Amino acid sequence: MKRSIEWLPAYFFALWHLRRPPLADADADERARWCRDHCGTFAGRWFALGIGLYLLFTTPFVSSVPIAITGLIGITFGIWHIAWQIIAQKRAGPPHIEPPVPFPRSHNDDEDNPEDDPRDH
Repeated sequence: MKRSIEWLPAYFFALWHLRRPPLADADADERARWCRDHCGTFAGRWFALGIGLYLLFTTPFVSSVPIAITGLIGITFGIWHIAWQIIAQKRAGPPHIEPPVPFPRSHNDDEDNPEDDPRDH
């Protein structure tokens, strides 16, 4: 039961992860890098929940005010996580991007015959 109760905040809140080891002992830059890389996932989950509930509210079958309010709260938490990600990116900088790997040429590629180039199809 405890595991299922802990799953809910772990699935929806980035703050839950930031307050647990190993991130609780990390410096501010490392926490900002983690938030930059992961807060978009949490925001997407909140947006999906919030918009799904709000769309459910707009149907004529389920016009319940608590569902609409819960949907708007979900959208607000999504915006909160996106704002947190933007602030973390400002602190940590852009993510490191690996340089592109050269694409190996196949044996069928012939520079003398450009009409048989498989990249054109």
